[in-house]
Amino acid sequence: MHQTFIVFIIFLLLLPVSGLSCLASEPSLPQSTDQLETFEIDGNTYPIPEPWSGNRIAAPSPAAIDFRMISKAHTHNGTKIYIEKNARDALQVLMDAAKEDGVYLTVNSGFRSYNYQMRIFTRMMREGRNYEDVIRYVAPPGYSQHALGTAIDFYPSNWEFAELLTYTWLQDNAWKYGFKETYPRINESGYPWEAWHWNYIGNAHTAENKAPGPAERPLQ
Repeated sequence: MHQTFIVFIIFLLLLPVSGLSCLASEPSLPQSTDQLETFEIDGNTYPIPEPWSGNRIAAPSPAAIDFRMISKAHTHNGTKIYIEKNARDALQVLMDAAKEDGVYLTVNSGFRSYNYQMRIFTRMMREGRNYEDVIRYVAPPGYSQHALGTAIDFYPSNWEFAELLTYTWLQDNAWKYGFKETYPRINESGYPWEAWHWNYIGNAHTAENKAPGPAERPLQ
């Protein structure tokens, strides 16, 4: 009985240490939307503003993603761009269907790691743009959907894309292949409109993924 009691006490003493050792391996994430979220660039700390605040992306480790390269025939300037396998396969079918309709899509960006997103932010700020300007249009590291391996940016990745036939075609057809416009012109979260940014979510044959019809779309 005495030995059992001693073993039980030792177990209680060790339990918190084991729990903390597990937590130590996890990244430091904000615990609530009330807590100030920040990140550092060149030794300076910056706050994460809305709409990014409270919406950190729970991205898997890149090692856990089964990457496949998008055909260079479908990437801008033949760049090597990788996304998750299921997304790549669905994208290929989508682009083939678009081609049959006389629409030619080109991908400008795919998977981006946390460090890659940090390099984008750092480069833009070193070029002279201030933080408030950059974060209006670029997701801070840890908040970019590109880290999921399922998001793509079509070319051109700017406001001109919304004026193209390719965008209209995607609005009408992308849902059939499991792709959804993440940041439409009108969205409840207040994200900047990115007509060129689409994410593979699967459920290819469900109409709930369909973009607004012509009568529902805002003027472009």
